[in-house]
Amino acid sequence: MSRTFVILPILCQLSIALSACGSPETREPAASIEALRVPERDPELMQVTSAYGDLFVHEGEFEAESAVKPWSSWWFPTKDTYLFQKRGEEFSPLEKYDRFMRSRNLKTTAAAFERDHLYDPNASAWEGLCNAWAIASLMEPEPTLPVRMGDTTFQVGDTKALVVKSYESIEGLHAFGQRYNGGRTSEFDDLYPEQFHRILQAELFERGNPFIMDKDPGVPVWNTPVWKSQLQIVKNPSDPRVAHVTAWVVGASPFVESYDYVGTLSVVFQYTYDLYGYPQNDGSLRVVYGDWTGESRDYHPDFITTLPDQKKRKSFNPELDPTVVDELLRSASKKN
Repeated sequence: MSRTFVILPILCQLSIALSACGSPETREPAASIEALRVPERDPELMQVTSAYGDLFVHEGEFEAESAVKPWSSWWFPTKDTYLFQKRGEEFSPLEKYDRFMRSRNLKTTAAAFERDHLYDPNASAWEGLCNAWAIASLMEPEPTLPVRMGDTTFQVGDTKALVVKSYESIEGLHAFGQRYNGGRTSEFDDLYPEQFHRILQAELFERGNPFIMDKDPGVPVWNTPVWKSQLQIVKNPSDPRVAHVTAWVVGASPFVESYDYVGTLSVVFQYTYDLYGYPQNDGSLRVVYGDWTGESRDYHPDFITTLPDQKKRKSFNPELDPTVVDELLRSASKKN
């Protein structure tokens, strides 16, 4: 289950990047200072620095919000029969899809394929389509209306289920960090805090892009679409090489009370960490490493995934055609 926190009042509005990007000339070291003893780092977990460059931070309070706000949906556990099995008199989403395709003289067996090849009654309780939902909620408009196609009515929950199914695989995703599979006995280190901060800074604060985050480093994967963040960065008064950071990260939750839920059920995560580096003459800190602090030592993001520019995707169910889902989505997401 996710740890949630009540979000604090908005810290401040910014129109500049967190790094307050100055020219290279203004980023010279402020003065001679004692060298830091940098702990050993796994090169494979430094991909963010390789992709985005060095991290520079300023003291202050910051907020950023993406123009794209994710929508909530149930996450369709692998051991759940909802996708393919009739409930009372109500056909399942994939049964409705098959019925609609038959009205077009196209025989599909999407419900049967789901039942026979993808459903697993012995799956772990956390396994499901949270990743597909997280991607779809950021790349597609939200289905908000029931839609009648032929002689079949698709409720909002039916359409969301089919849209999510169509995003089970997509090209161009880029993951930073490393999934924890239970192999270590020491404290978790799958995503170093300075790597987390740099991608948060580059994607959300500088580019206005949402992203997907596995919220903690446990074995279960709980991917969450992130669209908003607040940061508080405080310099250590006794050591200019250290900054203390509190990050509030806002995402959408899949734990909705109804399949037909419309809107964004927000969830907020709080992380704390220290950033270590060298003061620059523009007032920034050039960060060389970080440490998770407090509860965040064993409760912090496992990995972060950025979105592709294109929508070349497919379902693990070969009977489901994404182009047909797109047709349904266009009708289900029209505004009243």
